Amino acid sequence: MNKMIKDLCLIEELESSHKLIIAGLGDLQDIDMENDFYHLPHQLLASGLERLMKCFICLVYEARKGSYPSFKFLVDLGHDLSSLNHKIYTEFYNTHNIQLLEEDLAYLKGDSSLHQIIHILSEFGKKARYYNLDVITGNEKLPINPTDEWEELEASIEDKTPYLDEDDMQLLYRDYYPRVHSKIISKLERFLRAIAMQFTLGNHGAKLQRFSMTYSSFRNLKDEDFGNTDYRRSVKILKQDQKNWTRRSSEELKASNWPKKRIMKADFPGEWPFRSEEVTLECRNSLICIINIEGFDFALNGMAAGHLNLPDPHGAGIAIFGKSVGPFIDMALELGK
Repeated sequence: MNKMIKDLCLIEELESSHKLIIAGLGDLQDIDMENDFYHLPHQLLASGLERLMKCFICLVYEARKGSYPSFKFLVDLGHDLSSLNHKIYTEFYNTHNIQLLEEDLAYLKGDSSLHQIIHILSEFGKKARYYNLDVITGNEKLPINPTDEWEELEASIEDKTPYLDEDDMQLLYRDYYPRVHSKIISKLERFLRAIAMQFTLGNHGAKLQRFSMTYSSFRNLKDEDFGNTDYRRSVKILKQDQKNWTRRSSEELKASNWPKKRIMKADFPGEWPFRSEEVTLECRNSLICIINIEGFDFALNGMAAGHLNLPDPHGAGIAIFGKSVGPFIDMALELGK
């Protein structure tokens, strides 16, 4: 077959893998107390990661031998993501004494949480996606229960106990799931960056450098960026509706008679959850907590969302996924006392 056609197919496969991974990360961020449909992000991520790793192996193979591997070679790779990861870091990964690549190689080899994430996704992709049907039909060789395994993974990464407050279940809904998913996604992002870096710094040839743009968003991630990107499609949709958000000028905000407080990131002692460097808190009727960010009003609590129909900062992508706005709710309520 014409080599150009093969190249075009590989580019298309890389782009498909990227779209699947982005969609999977976004759907994982949508998991919470009301939505426990892990099946969708697991399926998207398992497929996307397998496609990416096989594309990378094919490209490095071609760079070394002058042609893409045979169909049999690809079949022999199988569908086990853990095995594919092992093959990459033992046979297809170059460091050239570059410190960042050395650190990434150590991460691919030795991070136990990453290995657990890849194992669960791998088992799901191979057979666990049919776990319920296997139970129904009496399969004596049951695969892992992917939901149970994933919840155990979550518990090992972020202890749920501090969030189990009977007087404030919002802690579990608002803080726990975003925090644990942020940590899991940061693990996957570092894995993806490690692969993406090989396209440009791995010295595998010019073709990998030309094909590197598809994963440039992951390649360009800095360590401090891990876990902070919002991949949810709902956020993109809400941002497209920005023209309908409530906007107030600085003069209008100052003219408001409700108690308010301006807070700067540089002066805040805790974890700053917003993408903007400053915010203004406002409390109405001692119960309705509003935060104004870059001129737009957002709801900090259910009262503000329900009474004023305001978007919440996390839902709008204005607050960083996985970082709590709880302290700002408390400060706003203090203003209303």
